[in-house]
Amino acid sequence: MLLKTPGFDTQVKAAAERARGCGLVADAVRIAATLDGMIPEQVGRAALGLGERMYLELAEAHAAGLDTATDTAEGELLLLTETGRLRVVPAGERPGPEAGAAALGTLKWQARPESLGRLWDLAEEVQRLQFEEIHRWMATLEPAQVHARLDAISHALVHMAPVMLYVGEHCYSNLGRFSNLPGRSLAPGAEGSVLTALRDTPVPRWKAEDATFVACVHALISSGSPVRAEEFNGIQLAPDVLREFLRERISAYGEPLPDTRGLPAGAALDVLSGACARARAALVADGAVFYREINGASLHKRERRMAEPVTWAELPPELTALLAEAAGQPFPYAAGPEELGSYTRGLVERVTAGPVTAGFTTAYEGFLHRFFETVAEALDCDVVMGRGPKDVLVLHSALPAERRAALATRDFYCCVAAGRSFRERFGENRAALATALSAYSARMRYNTWHYLPHSMSWTNEEQGRDDWFFAPGMPDITNWSDQHHTGHVAFGVRHALRVPLGIVLEGRYRPGLYDLRLMRTDGDPFELAHLRTATAIGQVQATVHQAAADLNLTVGDFDNAWYRDFHAS
Repeated sequence: MLLKTPGFDTQVKAAAERARGCGLVADAVRIAATLDGMIPEQVGRAALGLGERMYLELAEAHAAGLDTATDTAEGELLLLTETGRLRVVPAGERPGPEAGAAALGTLKWQARPESLGRLWDLAEEVQRLQFEEIHRWMATLEPAQVHARLDAISHALVHMAPVMLYVGEHCYSNLGRFSNLPGRSLAPGAEGSVLTALRDTPVPRWKAEDATFVACVHALISSGSPVRAEEFNGIQLAPDVLREFLRERISAYGEPLPDTRGLPAGAALDVLSGACARARAALVADGAVFYREINGASLHKRERRMAEPVTWAELPPELTALLAEAAGQPFPYAAGPEELGSYTRGLVERVTAGPVTAGFTTAYEGFLHRFFETVAEALDCDVVMGRGPKDVLVLHSALPAERRAALATRDFYCCVAAGRSFRERFGENRAALATALSAYSARMRYNTWHYLPHSMSWTNEEQGRDDWFFAPGMPDITNWSDQHHTGHVAFGVRHALRVPLGIVLEGRYRPGLYDLRLMRTDGDPFELAHLRTATAIGQVQATVHQAAADLNLTVGDFDNAWYRDFHAS
């Protein structure tokens, strides 16, 4: 049973080959911009610069064809870059260094508009003026203010998932071989980092694109959660686009737009960013449920808000039947938070006093596995899993900071349960099934460790560790997750739902200490209805974890050896 998928590079090459065979520019653009249906078309087109968008709109309107010639002396050249971005190189010009990928062909006009060159120049001038206006404003800031922005951007980038952003022809990323920003591949202060070079250079000598990147990314990470920057993954980070983005968010959050008339473009972005952050924080405090839609190919992420509160009626009946059986009483569909907590506390106490199922060390561990297995069957998932600390006592502040900083992935667990159809795909090869499930588990154990300093508010401890990510705070729905992430490529994590969960520990809420994940290796992607159901399940699951923590229950199963033993029979 092979779960490995081709991955991003293969998809880019395949999309380029298909686009190259098109007779019409419109068809080639649709295939290349979407990586043959993998990326939403509006996102793929948003990676184009202003001049490129104008070129292609005119070419499509004039039903221009595509010639396999790749010499720009013959016409405008279409390219698909290694980062998956469609590019247009005007006739007579040479591709820039970032292009570096597959030439799709040149535009073949039936009647080339005489104004095309002038329109390109005008669009490029409009874009250049935007960047230069931001550059002039950045140059008015004190060096300490500029360095504070660079520090804030660097801090955000090294503690969040990868970004891939475009400013004009420039690509800014901390993803693998594309990296020119701090992250997993480049450390803060590394020589190859754009931010390192900017810190050592007076602002007037910066490129206008670099100044635009700094001003816009700082506004983004200040407008809500720092991971807001991921909402511009795979698209152009232009000042006018960001301004409208922030204005739209403020209005959607129900707040009036601040007056930015007369302000420089950079200062206006700062004002809008602050108003956006305050409006969002007020909604979160009022109980609004946000989630994110994630496209794994472009890394593009989009925050949404659930229109209606999630209710217990959205729980799968198979799961409420399991809960009723475990608790010895029907699930309380009308329960509020306190009543639900009391119900699950009684459920956990009853489970732990009962018999231990074969294959598990404790009855609680057996219940967890059955919980996730039930969800997998109910929602037609290949795999459902949940992670957390094996023993919450090792997280208490009474322990020395250096001891808590020394916690490793072995101190955490991930219970992975496979749906029946997924198990059957492995046939008699039980070892391969165990390998796949333990691989999922190992990665999720790492995730708990990775989020831990932020979940537990240890990020500023003197004896802490700096290798951590911001703990996730909202559910997300991901499609085509098996493109960039090495583990997801190797084990086919294509469509996924994640619901981060927290508990109260030592009187404080600890976000992202646990989670619920649902995964499909192929087939239909998850829909919003699935995410709402998963969110309801997660809310119940969180109260189970809270009860287990209050009772100081420990989890010893679900390591690699356990998966081998459990699935061997």
